[in-house]
Amino acid sequence: MPYTVARASSADSHEIAVLLRASIIELCGLDHGDNPDRYKAWLENKTAANVESWIDGPGAAFVVQDQEKRILGFAMGTPNGQIPLMYVLPDARLTGVSKTLMRALEDTFRDRGLDEAHLSSTLTADRFYKSLGYAETGETKTQLDMTFGCFKKGL
Repeated sequence: MPYTVARASSADSHEIAVLLRASIIELCGLDHGDNPDRYKAWLENKTAANVESWIDGPGAAFVVQDQEKRILGFAMGTPNGQIPLMYVLPDARLTGVSKTLMRALEDTFRDRGLDEAHLSSTLTADRFYKSLGYAETGETKTQLDMTFGCFKKGL
């Protein structure tokens, strides 16, 4: 599956919001148990207006697009090296899109002089982040009645 990575544009906010919602509902069942009552709160802020504000904010946001310019994945990093969002379309899972997005964020952090990246992970993504060299910090975050493990990686 050929694709390219690019800076996210606020013009893509609606498509990205749809991607985020599909990824959470279809790929994160381990975390929400396929229970709409549990993922409803997770989806509440995944709107085009919020995505636009995230993209226009102080961090870095990237998309991966296929040859037809369909957005396959979206990731965001903060100026201090946090990765609050990294999602892919369900049909783009296991195609290298996630690794490409993570590499783009890590390169941006290095370019900014940062020496570590930090994130909190769903149960669904724990193995993926470990495969990229992220190590558990031993800390957890509880949000939306779910527990997320905290990870970091030296850059």
